[in-house]
Amino acid sequence: MSKHVLIATVGSFGDLHPYLAIAIGLKQRGHHVSLASSAFYREKVESEGIRFVSIPPDISAIEHDAEIRRRCMATFDGTRYVVQEVFLPPIEEAYQILLEEARSADILLGSLFALGLPLAAAKLNLPYITTSLQPAAILSAFDPPLIPAMPFLPMMSPGILRTVYKGLHQMNGFLLNKAYDLARKEGLPATAVPRLFGHSSPHGNLILFSKHFMKEQPDFPQPATMCGFPFYDKLDGNSAMLEPELEAFLQAGEPPYVFTLGTSAVLDPGRFYTEAHTAVNRMGKRAVFLVGRDNYDRYLSLGNDRIFIARYAPHSQLMPRGAVTIHQGGIGTTAQALRAGKPMIVVPYSHDQPDNARRCVGLGVGLTIPRKRFSAKLLEEALRAAPKSGESARSMGTLIQSEDAVARACEKIEETQPSPRRI
Repeated sequence: MSKHVLIATVGSFGDLHPYLAIAIGLKQRGHHVSLASSAFYREKVESEGIRFVSIPPDISAIEHDAEIRRRCMATFDGTRYVVQEVFLPPIEEAYQILLEEARSADILLGSLFALGLPLAAAKLNLPYITTSLQPAAILSAFDPPLIPAMPFLPMMSPGILRTVYKGLHQMNGFLLNKAYDLARKEGLPATAVPRLFGHSSPHGNLILFSKHFMKEQPDFPQPATMCGFPFYDKLDGNSAMLEPELEAFLQAGEPPYVFTLGTSAVLDPGRFYTEAHTAVNRMGKRAVFLVGRDNYDRYLSLGNDRIFIARYAPHSQLMPRGAVTIHQGGIGTTAQALRAGKPMIVVPYSHDQPDNARRCVGLGVGLTIPRKRFSAKLLEEALRAAPKSGESARSMGTLIQSEDAVARACEKIEETQPSPRRI
């Protein structure tokens, strides 16, 4: 039976793409899907034939403010800043839009920071399915994340961690104060506001990363469905292949090093590309630099016959043809690098990136260099050592490629029964 599914997500491409992949999967299975996100993504979503709903914040505003970009990627305070200063201020406007959209929906599915959606679900008594894109979002006591502000967590026992987590959850009222204010205004219980990390829903909790990246733990939100990584990386519905100039570059020589900072860290790249340029030239190697739309003119002069400068390229088309992927450790980029089956070097900036980097090293698929220590010298050393991870990377790539996360997610959504709605 066909359902109307309302999906809401806010953030970078890494926050949009998994949900767009699921939306496309649901549409192909005959369901009606609406995807709500920043107006910046309207063209991309609609190019795939998915109905788009614009909600704040306007992500494009971040690109034009250097101070906001810097604070969003701050190592220790970046996550708090993004939540309280970017996502929370427009929550009431986003909630009102989502509430109206939800009146015709059967099931709601949301990302961690689409905070207006669970409130709309509670208001209308609709089933709300939570999602976790990365291990750090779960706060497991049995496999704790590496959080920049609390680097000691992985060294603690589960018993002590449970106590620490209780303290963190008590901070929910401070971090999400505007969400609690809105819940009270709407006559909703405090439980309608999700916990910032480790939230669970009785209607279902989709784990949108691979079981090979982190095994399911006893304290995962229940009922949990481990789906794997949902993949989407086209620039839009009409652009799935590499641009001809990049294709010609790849065919002209040995596999290049691939440098990318995703779509969030690239807004505050620091010395990443300049140090990489020095290292690659000294080594006499080939490389592709994905520098983003706004940085293209700034870094175009770094290009030469061995270094190709591009705004963007579908990672699934580029990374498997590279020698080593050097990236920031965002979960979307990490997933693509794992699927590509090539060694990687992770240079984490903020948020979940240090934890993703640590897990990649633990899996034996690559190395990591701290952002503050990143230099041409350390990069050269890491690039020379990276091929030792080749076999582990290839094996991991095979495992990731065997999963069909979109199908698993769609099956769980289809199993969810609509609730008697409140008007």
